Amino acid sequence: MASKYKNLALTIFFLIILLLSLGEINAHQPRLDVGRAVSVENPIIVDNPEISQAFYGELNGKPVYYQIKSDKAFQLYVNLLLPTSPGQGGELVSAEVTDANGNVVMFLNGTNSIWKPYFEEFGGDYYLKGPEATLQVPPGTYNIKVFNTQNQGKYTLAIGKIESFPAHEAITTIFTLPLLKEQFFGKQISTLFFEVIGIILALGNLMTLSILMVKSRKSEEMKKITLKVGSALTPVLWLGTIITTLVWAWVVYKNPLNILGLLNSFILIMIIIFTWMVGSRAMKTDKRLSLTSTLLLVLLWWVFVFLSITVI
Repeated sequence: MASKYKNLALTIFFLIILLLSLGEINAHQPRLDVGRAVSVENPIIVDNPEISQAFYGELNGKPVYYQIKSDKAFQLYVNLLLPTSPGQGGELVSAEVTDANGNVVMFLNGTNSIWKPYFEEFGGDYYLKGPEATLQVPPGTYNIKVFNTQNQGKYTLAIGKIESFPAHEAITTIFTLPLLKEQFFGKQISTLFFEVIGIILALGNLMTLSILMVKSRKSEEMKKITLKVGSALTPVLWLGTIITTLVWAWVVYKNPLNILGLLNSFILIMIIIFTWMVGSRAMKTDKRLSLTSTLLLVLLWWVFVFLSITVI
């Protein structure tokens, strides 16, 4: 019993460390606005304009508008970026910032600016980084218009310089990144579960084993069946883990600077350790399988799968 609680405590500890690590990462808080109906009368509202945020949008025949309302003076920072994923490139964009009276207080001319390659290490994506500007502005309402000559193409509007990534924002980001990868960068992440055979083999076997272990608590006969099935599934579990490790090693090799990828590698190491713990007991028919360790292993696998989506 003590070992079960020890395993649980260790896993929770490592997951907390992982979450806190996300909180220390310097990155824009992502805001996905692709497909949203936006107009001058219905702009995208920007809260906390001094906090570093990245608004991912797309021009579809008309400009996109953002609005900032502040009751105190603040430092306004604006930067334009373009995604450089295959098929995602488009015309350069510009941004115009006006106050409540329509006076232009800032203009970022994308056409006459130098755009430089830029790698965003948190999500592991590549951009062209364009014009940027910083201005101390008084309290009031400010409207930002993003546009180009054809009003076509995807872009990223970065607002704010203060890097802030609290735990709740880190959790929101983890759920936003998969949508961002698919809807903005056009990456087919939805096929990940079917492409990575190793994950299917490992998770499928673990889910089956977990169900049997829950049922085995009700009868001695089910315990015997669970031990036999566990012994048979262990080689397949290891096969799936090995395949996944090899595939993941290739992913990390192609994108070694991705911070989420490195964090997910840490999760994979934990998976291998727990697989050894569960597998070694499953191969010994005289030992009771640990439901706690198995369920924790299932949890780690799902965390690994979800984070893997953000790295593709």
